Amino acid sequence: MAESAPLLRVYRVTSIEGSNPSLSAMLGRIIFALAFLALVSGCEVEQSKEIEWQLPLSVPDDPHAATTGNTLPKWATLIEGSASLVFLHKSTTRLSQIELENGNKAKLGDWYIELLGLASGLRVKGHTFINDEAIANPAAFVRLSLVNKVVYEGWLYQEFPELFGMDNLYWKVWVKDITMPPSSQEDGKNKSSLSSAG
Repeated sequence: MAESAPLLRVYRVTSIEGSNPSLSAMLGRIIFALAFLALVSGCEVEQSKEIEWQLPLSVPDDPHAATTGNTLPKWATLIEGSASLVFLHKSTTRLSQIELENGNKAKLGDWYIELLGLASGLRVKGHTFINDEAIANPAAFVRLSLVNKVVYEGWLYQEFPELFGMDNLYWKVWVKDITMPPSSQEDGKNKSSLSSAG
């Protein structure tokens, strides 16, 4: 019993002799606050570690999603025909339309438009664009520049204007119509089948 008495005395001491009781209470609060901050900051470190199932899913490559730098198939440049493009200014709802022959360039207000290629039945086979006459999927490969800066380069699909195309806050551009003579459709089919075979 004599040996345990000093331990009891240690735990019973709540203030230092001759000290101010309010100062001791303040010291106790400060120590408590520091311990609490250490505990909270430790929890934050633990929470910042991301668990594998919380990580964002990786988006698969979409060959249709046209972005600057899309490769233009050689056969698309050789197809004869024209495309009619519609430009909608979203805030004013002003519509403008222009028609270009394949390989031609034109200016429309601040826009500089280049029609670089056409397809009558565009599809993807093994990450390669081919012109398939068995399907109806007309598309135009365009380069669109606004105030001398390229803002879009890639395919615009006549049948799917909302799915693929230029993502711009102020403008919407889509293909209204693609016209090709029958002979050029056959040429495109032959050239695309040759390029896919090679």
